[in-house]
Amino acid sequence: MKEQFAILPELPIVGTLKLTSLDGKTLKSIDVVRRQAPTALSPFFEQCYSELKKYLSGESKSFAIKLDLSGLTEFQLNVLKQMKKIPYGKVASYKDLAQAMKSRAYQAIGSACGKNPFMLIYPCHRVVGSNDLGGFAHGLTMKKKLLSLEGMH
Repeated sequence: MKEQFAILPELPIVGTLKLTSLDGKTLKSIDVVRRQAPTALSPFFEQCYSELKKYLSGESKSFAIKLDLSGLTEFQLNVLKQMKKIPYGKVASYKDLAQAMKSRAYQAIGSACGKNPFMLIYPCHRVVGSNDLGGFAHGLTMKKKLLSLEGMH
């Protein structure tokens, strides 16, 4: 199958996003990109845009977008599963995720968070260090804004 993509109109906090799909029905990835002209959106990408926009405007706290998780390792899937359990407006540490996974691989968990192909849907911005905000693939400024959106200051 040929990869399909869409460049979304600019969104609050995150800016310009590129969405990819292999089948036009499931999302393969969300990437932050430099500002580009939006592309025409298929009905599937229009649904994704609508859900992301509602989340980023504070109207919604969850997503119904179908995801393509193929290509992720069992470890990455487990990290995403634990990440998904962090409630809206709350944070968990890398250590918390490790303990839930019965692992001590804190750095590997941090790396899996950094490679999360579904930012916002799997809320890697809610994962923090034990003593600080930790990292974020898209910069700490964006992480702080996303946490602020969810009511954490």
